[in-house]
Amino acid sequence: MLTPIEIQGRTFKGSGMGYSKTDVDSFFQTLAADYEALYTENISLKEKITGMNESLNHYRDIEKSLQKALVLAETTAEETVLSAKKNATVIEQEAVLKAQSIVADAKVDIEKLKVQLSDLLKQYEGYRAQCRALAKAQLDMIDSEAFDVGGNVKDDISELEKSASEHAQMLQAEPVNTQPLPEEQKKAEDQEEEFDETLSTDESMIKDFSEIFEKEESEEDIQKEEISGDTDGEEKDS
Repeated sequence: MLTPIEIQGRTFKGSGMGYSKTDVDSFFQTLAADYEALYTENISLKEKITGMNESLNHYRDIEKSLQKALVLAETTAEETVLSAKKNATVIEQEAVLKAQSIVADAKVDIEKLKVQLSDLLKQYEGYRAQCRALAKAQLDMIDSEAFDVGGNVKDDISELEKSASEHAQMLQAEPVNTQPLPEEQKKAEDQEEEFDETLSTDESMIKDFSEIFEKEESEEDIQKEEISGDTDGEEKDS
């Protein structure tokens, strides 16, 4: 392609029959000016096109990187979802197995507790039966003749009262002697007085014993009634 300088430097050989040199020069000047403007614009446009191509290539590279990143993100997201689903499935299975194990252990513990409860109930029934037998044996022993001391004591008291009464009658029946008594008779009288004092003391002790035994008998009757009531209540409960 001709440059504007080449067009301006172009010369033609003159001839007698040729074009007018003035018109040709004027035309070439106009043509050179227009061609120069066109050439300059063409160069500017080429530079712009080159820059735009470079920018376009840069953006294409960015687009490719973004596409790769997008594909990678999609792939990573899919892999993450799949991994999460797998982990969720594994966690769910582990939770189910753990729950089953806990339930099984709880059932075993319940069975052990049932066995222990049954043993405790058996022991309780055995202790209860032993307590009943012991209470019954105690009641039978209390009701036996070995513990019936009231009748024997009453008989002893009656005999002592009878002996004291007879002795008193004998003393009243003997005559009163105002003469001085010999030493032996005085000793006998002293012994009789001591015996009378002993009798009076024995009578008071007998009365005290009688009251004590009556009180004990009443307390024993109350205890028997209470034990009998407790035994009846336990039989009703059972």
